Amino acid sequence: MNINSQLAELYNSKFENLKNLFSELQKREIYDYSWPLLLYVREEEYRKAPYKLMVVGQETYGWDNPIRTLNDIEMSMAGYKNFSLGQNRSKSNFWPWVHEFNMLLGNPDNYCFVWNNILKFGKDCDKGRPVQDVTDQENRYFNVLANEVSILKPDVCIFLTGPNYDKDIKAKFDDAEIIPLGDYPIREVAQIKSSHLPIHSYRTYHPGYGNRYTEWYHKVFESIIERVISDK
Repeated sequence: MNINSQLAELYNSKFENLKNLFSELQKREIYDYSWPLLLYVREEEYRKAPYKLMVVGQETYGWDNPIRTLNDIEMSMAGYKNFSLGQNRSKSNFWPWVHEFNMLLGNPDNYCFVWNNILKFGKDCDKGRPVQDVTDQENRYFNVLANEVSILKPDVCIFLTGPNYDKDIKAKFDDAEIIPLGDYPIREVAQIKSSHLPIHSYRTYHPGYGNRYTEWYHKVFESIIERVISDK
């Protein structure tokens, strides 16, 4: 079974959970949340890449790919595919840095990595975290990030989430340890150890921060890349 079929099978298996999640939020009169981010992989490019890379951000800035029926799972994955890994987001701070990290790894194709988020649900039409109830219900009903990693089997995971999302990393990976990397303060750069993640899993600040300290941020990327490449 190919990767996207496995992802679709995973999401389909959680469809009733999603309905329960939406029902719980409706009971609480919570409506400011996006639809969930469901992945689609350009499998040929991903498999051929020298390093299979997963980039994990924070949450979407809205995500208009509704899921009301089982048929919507495939349509939502197609929405991710058509988003084209931020190719049309010229004003975004996030995507230029993501593509730079992919390039520094020596990966030749813009579509060969996977973008994910530590929170599958963001706000409906704004940036930033949703209210805590949304994330609590996500963790209860739709905690699928470890399953996605198991299907995708990346060589490298970089969490561009910053230290304030460390508790979310631990909620998604129950055995995660966040440990210092080299001489960096742990809030700035860390390695993440988990049986669910590849050896080369790291966390640093979001590109919104990195864009204010571009020289420092670039050096962080180079330090991480050096560790990855030296281990090959």
